[in-house]
Amino acid sequence: MTPSVRHIPIRNLGSSPVHLRYLDEDPDLEQFLGRRPRNPADLLKRTPVNARRLVGPEPLSAALTAYAQAHEAPPEALANAEAIAAGDVHMVVTGQQPGLFGGPLYTVFKAATAVRLAREINATPGSPRTVPIFWNHTDDHDLEEVNRAFFVNSSLEVQRLRLDLRRGGESIRDIGVGHNMEHVLAAVGDLLPRSDFREAALEIFQPRELDEQLGASLARLLFSMFGRHGLLVIEPRDLPSEAFSMLPRWWEQASEIQNSNRSTIEVLVELGLDTGLDPGSTLMFQKQGGRRASMAQGDPINDPSDLSPGVLLRPLWQDACLPTLSAVVGPGELSYLSVAGPLYRQLGVPAPVLTPRASLTLVEPSLAKLLKRFGWDLPDLDAGVDTLASSITTGDASGDESGLEGLIAEVEEQLQTLTATVKVGDPQMVRAVERTKGKVRDELSKLLSKLRNSRQNREGTGMRQIRRVTNSLRPKGRPQERVLSVLPFLAAHGPELADLLIEAADPFTTGHGVLEL
Repeated sequence: MTPSVRHIPIRNLGSSPVHLRYLDEDPDLEQFLGRRPRNPADLLKRTPVNARRLVGPEPLSAALTAYAQAHEAPPEALANAEAIAAGDVHMVVTGQQPGLFGGPLYTVFKAATAVRLAREINATPGSPRTVPIFWNHTDDHDLEEVNRAFFVNSSLEVQRLRLDLRRGGESIRDIGVGHNMEHVLAAVGDLLPRSDFREAALEIFQPRELDEQLGASLARLLFSMFGRHGLLVIEPRDLPSEAFSMLPRWWEQASEIQNSNRSTIEVLVELGLDTGLDPGSTLMFQKQGGRRASMAQGDPINDPSDLSPGVLLRPLWQDACLPTLSAVVGPGELSYLSVAGPLYRQLGVPAPVLTPRASLTLVEPSLAKLLKRFGWDLPDLDAGVDTLASSITTGDASGDESGLEGLIAEVEEQLQTLTATVKVGDPQMVRAVERTKGKVRDELSKLLSKLRNSRQNREGTGMRQIRRVTNSLRPKGRPQERVLSVLPFLAAHGPELADLLIEAADPFTTGHGVLEL
């Protein structure tokens, strides 16, 4: 099946200022982020080929192979992991912390973009062999952010599922969820289409162990979807010990790093960009007593392997360890990378070329028909259900509706006459008549609304269809990719979904893709 993809300007849907200006190739951003690549040849001119990294090719290959074998990776992914040992293989890197049922759609969009970009680099004459890899960031400790998944239920409302977990400051890697998955798996089963792929999709998230963590299920999801396209996956704690050797030295430079961050943020503010980052935000965490604890300047280091970089140093650590040519990043990451960018030079880390991930909305055929029928596009959906409903020109009223409209007018007239009579005969009863008139009017109007909505639903123009369109394509008034889970789409389309996403995930487009499945 060939996907039907059309693009609309991302600006029409909204995004971060840094993202929009990076897409527009704003020259003021080049000192912080470099310039957006326009094609593989342009990217390869500026990428750090054969730069020295913390982890050698052989131990890196061994770690990637062991991780792939532990998480049911297919032969194509294992072959790429083993090929790393030769020392001449480079990477397109992307990543995300794991979420319940894989997290929001943009997680798999990142993976699809990385696969597509690696494919295009490999097809470019004279390019180094390049493989895609996903950094499964289980070092994160924001449980509230990852412990949720959103679906459109049978009432066409956005429904949240979450695990019954207590927040204790542990990293995601140290939180076992396997024993808690039974009830959410049962609940999500009612939210999925009845299809040939439904059971296979659910099987991905069936825990293999009672203390399994969210990172394991995300790894299985990514390997099941993109492993046959060669995607590799790794968690930072599964890297060889050499990966942690640089972190104590960076911690010794914490004061200089924070001073650099303050200066960078000041310049960005002068350019009209608010990254939302606190210049004094935590640079380093350390595992203490099972918790991921933030470190203050002067805190001693127990063991390098207990260290975990904060949001600004994490991408530098990733690129210090892996032979990265390009990093596939989202709008939010571009914001904090604009602050981290100068640190690459300061700390001597090879800086990758930043490629924005594909931005997509997945549209099932029935939803595409409704959009066409209503004459709407994605930006129109931000108006909300009530406004959209009032904009629709409906068909002719039914006989029941016309009859009820006549009855409402007749009752209104009779009650007006009664009010006038009561005013003359018994003025103290006027308020009682007015209350009764209001109740009768409200109840008849509600009945008329139900009759009209029932007809409109039968005609495909009612509130039910409007809710379905808005909650499926702009849930909670936000981009679909930032809210909904991939699971219903995987249950509906099976293995073909990954192929469709890769074909749609053009790494060099600047528009938002509307992918009609």
